[in-house]
Amino acid sequence: MKKILILFFFVFSCFNKPLLSIDFGSYLAGESAYVNKDNKAAIYHFNKALNLNEINTEYGRDIAEKLCSLYLLEGKIEECVLLAERIERDLESESIDSTNIRMALVVSDIKKKKYNSALNRLKKIKKSSYERFSVPIIEAWLIAEEKNNFNLAEQKLNELEADIVVSGLRNLNLALIHDYFDKNQEALKFYQKSVNAFNKPSYRLVEITANAFQRNKDFEKAKNIFDKFLSDSNDYLLVKKHLNQIEKREIPKKLILDLNDAVAELFSTIASTFSSDFTNNFSIIYSNFSIYLKKDFEVAELYLAELLEDNNRYEEANNLYKKVQPSSSFFWHSKLKTARNLELLGDTDNAISILKKMNNEEKGRYDSLKLLGDIYRNYEKYDEAIKSYNEGVNRIDNIEIRHWDLLYSRGMAYERDNQWKLAEEDFLKILELVPDQPDVLNYLGYSWIEKNINLEKAKTFILKAVELRPRDPYIVDSLGWAYYNLQEYDNAVEELERAISLKPTDPIINDHLGDAYLKVNRELEAIYQWKKAIEFKADDKLKKKIKKKLKKYNNNDLDIL
Repeated sequence: MKKILILFFFVFSCFNKPLLSIDFGSYLAGESAYVNKDNKAAIYHFNKALNLNEINTEYGRDIAEKLCSLYLLEGKIEECVLLAERIERDLESESIDSTNIRMALVVSDIKKKKYNSALNRLKKIKKSSYERFSVPIIEAWLIAEEKNNFNLAEQKLNELEADIVVSGLRNLNLALIHDYFDKNQEALKFYQKSVNAFNKPSYRLVEITANAFQRNKDFEKAKNIFDKFLSDSNDYLLVKKHLNQIEKREIPKKLILDLNDAVAELFSTIASTFSSDFTNNFSIIYSNFSIYLKKDFEVAELYLAELLEDNNRYEEANNLYKKVQPSSSFFWHSKLKTARNLELLGDTDNAISILKKMNNEEKGRYDSLKLLGDIYRNYEKYDEAIKSYNEGVNRIDNIEIRHWDLLYSRGMAYERDNQWKLAEEDFLKILELVPDQPDVLNYLGYSWIEKNINLEKAKTFILKAVELRPRDPYIVDSLGWAYYNLQEYDNAVEELERAISLKPTDPIINDHLGDAYLKVNRELEAIYQWKKAIEFKADDKLKKKIKKKLKKYNNNDLDIL
């Protein structure tokens, strides 16, 4: 069937576009890799297919635009620009978003200090999404730099809409641009407004703001900014170096030295602020713009590493973490991330080795012990896991809200190790600290159900978890299973069908739904769900249980067994 579709596509293409001297095999291979998000393969095949002599034809532009987008995702800004310059007048493709390609041309101009060209190219960018504030902010900086017109630049920034996030960005850039022109008191006012716009401002925003106050010798204010940050994150290592500087009354260097720095900062801030599953590619591209403009921009590189992790590009992420030096505030963070990625890549021994060394370096931290425990728990080495978690807990003087994840991990290890009372104690302790934690409400409720104890209370807990996270298939499954064990079979079917719609391929949910169907006399549908559970790779224990049910209710059809 696949071969027929490819042939159809080839024939259809030939009749609907002019037949050119391109390598169709490479073109189709590139399309396939492009759809499957295999960027490197797509780049390879599209380059083979691209005929530069015919780049301004329909096929040529299509390939060139896709190549540009792929180059941006891989951080190859200059390669994109070389192609984009050849098709700039025709960047109107509906198949991809050409906005980022136009922005790449702007970024290239800024890098080359071709500010008038950058301003002209900015005018051609559609302000449909994040461009509604990124374009005016970049324009303001270009006006300030090229035209030396501070007042007009300030006016451009003040014209930005004032929702909470954009207001924070606007005030930050007003602060930076005042700082750039040595208007110190006005700059400090806007720095303060910017950091106040967020309940939990980012480390970078805190760093920039505190840096400004330090440079103006208001050390007490700078310290207060870091103290407030610590009250939310408690990540002392991030601010340790800065607090030492403040204590010694040292004057730090400016963080934003030129236009490149300012625009790089903007791209990085937007990428981190607006990142989500739906904007992951956009954030990667903006992070790459930032790194291209500002060499060794550590904050941007580390955020890019996290984005790459989200795309399962663990080796590339670790290459960025390797660049972090021991003197950096992020050194501990980078080692922790490296160990986690090594585990995900299957290099468990090296991951464990790194974490064991880390455990002896910072006696006041427990995060390396937690990750080590998680690795052991994943490999069902519960004794080792519990030992690591206990050591982590022992490093904490007073258990507070922020420690709930450590107790949760230990509780799961206790439960898997058949130490239920200890597990239950950890889960209940968490709910004292964080009554609305959906994962814990669900885990404890489901465990009670499986043990056939506290069923009504379990249902109450799970109902609360569903309310907090209504589209989590596993929590919805727990609710259905609670109803099943309470013999409320119609409600069980309803919730389990909803869980299946959210996660169709989960073997446990399929098994649960089969059991519920059986109780409402829908035997054929029950058999179907049990078979699906096996098809979706149920583990050996579950498979054995399902086989018994199928032998009992489906004697005539055991081929799947």
